[in-house]
Amino acid sequence: MSSSTRRTTRYAAAAGRQNTLGAQGRSLEQLLDELDNRAGEGVAGNRTHVRWPFRHKSIPASVIQPDGGEVQLLLACRNLSVGGMSVLHSAYLHPGTRITVVLPLATEGSKRISGRIVRCSHVRGTIHEIGVKFDQLINLREFKKSDPFDAALAFENVDPRDLTGTIVHIDPSQIDRQILRHMLRDSSLSIRGCESVEEAIPHIERGCDLIICEYNLNSSDAATFAVSMQAEGQTQPIIVLSADRTSETASMVRRSPIDVFLSKPVDPQRLFSAIAEFLAPESTRQEQTEQVETSEDMKELASAFAKSLPEYAEKLDEALKQHEAEDALRLATELRGTALTLGFPKVGKAATEVADALAQGASLDSLGRSIRKLITVCRQSRHAA
Repeated sequence: MSSSTRRTTRYAAAAGRQNTLGAQGRSLEQLLDELDNRAGEGVAGNRTHVRWPFRHKSIPASVIQPDGGEVQLLLACRNLSVGGMSVLHSAYLHPGTRITVVLPLATEGSKRISGRIVRCSHVRGTIHEIGVKFDQLINLREFKKSDPFDAALAFENVDPRDLTGTIVHIDPSQIDRQILRHMLRDSSLSIRGCESVEEAIPHIERGCDLIICEYNLNSSDAATFAVSMQAEGQTQPIIVLSADRTSETASMVRRSPIDVFLSKPVDPQRLFSAIAEFLAPESTRQEQTEQVETSEDMKELASAFAKSLPEYAEKLDEALKQHEAEDALRLATELRGTALTLGFPKVGKAATEVADALAQGASLDSLGRSIRKLITVCRQSRHAA
């Protein structure tokens, strides 16, 4: 039998079935749920690539058999990463077998991806789970729509020493700019810290690989800034680091070209993964970087932050007296992100209470007691420092 005849025969055998398992709808979802629960998604400490759910009932695949023949299959898909995928089949397939899959794009159309089978595990009955490793890393964003607040980041366990490139960092807070520089101190990144958009523009125009910024900028916000950059033909990816989590901000971010939004205080490993998404490291198979809160540099930043707390207290007091809700929200939001990062839990907790209430529409009059508590905590923390 020729290879062309073999292809026609095998594909015809699957006619009327959406995959080789004959599973669809609720029965397929239950099977995938069972596998996800059994595996404990996301707990593999040495894993390099994040596995994201990519449930599809019918993925076309071409499998090259040992005799050189090619078999056409329709396979149910479980998950996807930049390095490979997991599919389900009704029979055993030998590790090392060549395979090409046709993956649907997030927008429209599809793309052929080649690789080889690296794992075949029996699930039950005739059901087998097939692990496929791609020949080359893929861009996950081509196949999976990504929410900036729940971005499909491709890498985990990233070693910052593998990160290279040029970053422009925009944040009105000098302390927060120093915190980011400290978090990335072991990387090979060139970081150009800027207080304002106006200061950052020349650096961006001269060329950079990535923009990281606070949402609330001196003369604008990150969403408006991202739209303007896109209009100017600047295509650098943008990561926002902010404690501003209001519904209005979320709506603005989702309508903008912003790629990733990380809430302050930022987890270092999450930050490394977000950067690696756009400045892909050569190797990410390293142990997670240890927390840096107790280092000498962070102690210096904490001391500088403590010295700024009286000024925050005065500004909050003035905002309360002048009934300036926007100013109070901005100050509480800034305090929340920085205080929790630098080990000021009382300030962070009090600031969170005020920021969340204001973000939900509470009036300043109703929050007078909470704001005064935050003012008092700021003054006491400065005195203790």
